[in-house]
Amino acid sequence: MNRTIGLVAALEAEAKAVTGQGRWERGEGCRFRRFPRTETDSAGLMVAHSGVGPENAERASRWLIREGVSALGVSGVSGGLDPELVSGDLILADAVIQAGGERFRKAWKERAGFAATAYGALMARGVAVYRGPVISVERPVLSLADKASLFVESKALAVDMESAAVAAIARTAGRPFFAIRVVCDPASRSISEDLFGCLDQKGDLRPFHLLKVVLRHPAMISELLRMKRDFGAALANLRRAWNGPIKEILPSLL
Repeated sequence: MNRTIGLVAALEAEAKAVTGQGRWERGEGCRFRRFPRTETDSAGLMVAHSGVGPENAERASRWLIREGVSALGVSGVSGGLDPELVSGDLILADAVIQAGGERFRKAWKERAGFAATAYGALMARGVAVYRGPVISVERPVLSLADKASLFVESKALAVDMESAAVAAIARTAGRPFFAIRVVCDPASRSISEDLFGCLDQKGDLRPFHLLKVVLRHPAMISELLRMKRDFGAALANLRRAWNGPIKEILPSLL
């Protein structure tokens, strides 16, 4: 049995929160790093930096399955929907909802118990963690009103663009799935579309676009600094959780 876990992360910074620094290789439509099993690690790991959005996440997931991983997951930052959550709060998904227009369907529901086990372990170590559903959308949810509306309709704790796509590939392939998300922008905070547009589909910064936005709207500098602070806090908590209980418990999925 190939005891290797495949992990999809949209942004390079999200992937590095798990892998640390190192050299990336080229896969089919993604970049990846491979960590073989060792005497101290009972399962190997392949991390794919997919780029933003469901299509990129699906492509990377299919590639990981072809590479022979025995479980598939996704991790990274998300937008908070539950008003109680703040930047840096970790979410262990026990269900993934797929949003399509005005309709919602459950793309995945946990049965293996990984989220519950990891939740208990993280709580015991003092990590701010929640367990519940997340929802995946095709377009970013950035405004306060849209976040509030989506929370009322779905009851999801957070929103992202990749989890449902990865879950669908895992289900089709008959592989266990997990989703770990960390809140970057909470429900009480909006993000301007101009600033969100500073990232391309691979999650890389578009410096000339950013320069134009800042020159046109100098007041956005404070929003940009706040986003950077929240993003850093979110990744720090993700790194802390992954290198502690998460890494220890993940092999139980296999």
